Amino acid sequence: MKYYKPTFFKPQEFLPPDVFAKYGEQGLITMDTSILWTMDRLREYFNKPITINNWHNGGAFSQRGFRNDPATGAVLSQHRFGRACDFDVQGFTADEVREFIRQHKLDMPLAYITRVEDGVNWVHIDNASCQGTGITFFTQPK
Repeated sequence: MKYYKPTFFKPQEFLPPDVFAKYGEQGLITMDTSILWTMDRLREYFNKPITINNWHNGGAFSQRGFRNDPATGAVLSQHRFGRACDFDVQGFTADEVREFIRQHKLDMPLAYITRVEDGVNWVHIDNASCQGTGITFFTQPK
């Protein structure tokens, strides 16, 4: 996939404020197109609002898509490469969304997801290089 412009999301929902201020919509080149596409497919499936970054509406989230704050998350987080997204689906718990992903992990709308984080109260997906097929569910070491 060469370039994908999300249908259901504004660029600032994937970008931190400084990246969006400097590059606007062009800042989306920091995001892997398959993550952008997958988020649109999840929005279609759930047919509910999905919150990624909400800083542009006065919310607290600014590093849930592309992450450029060195104090946030792991040094080699997939967010730093634009290959991850954290989000919440209105009306669903993170566990309910993860269960949907478990049940449909080989379906086309989820084909680009390689990893999902377990044990957190939000949903984290990424497309890190992994061996094998399907989706790996992982827990961050404490």
